[in-house]
Amino acid sequence: MPQYDYVCQDCGAQFEVRLSISDYSDNPLRPCTSCGSEKTVRVFSGFNVVTSRSGGDNPSSGCGPACGPGCCA
Repeated sequence: MPQYDYVCQDCGAQFEVRLSISDYSDNPLRPCTSCGSEKTVRVFSGFNVVTSRSGGDNPSSGCGPACGPGCCA
């Protein structure tokens, strides 16, 4: 389930909410978990992607043989 990050414009608290995509689509605004204020905004944070690579030095299994982090960008 996706995690959405918010910050309260009244008290400055940052909080996370886990919602299904359909629940978020129905109502993307969430009250502050600290003070209950409705004046919150969604903030975007970084994320991690975990991948696995098989095939060793096979060029068809990625962007090239022995490619290290960032070499495909």
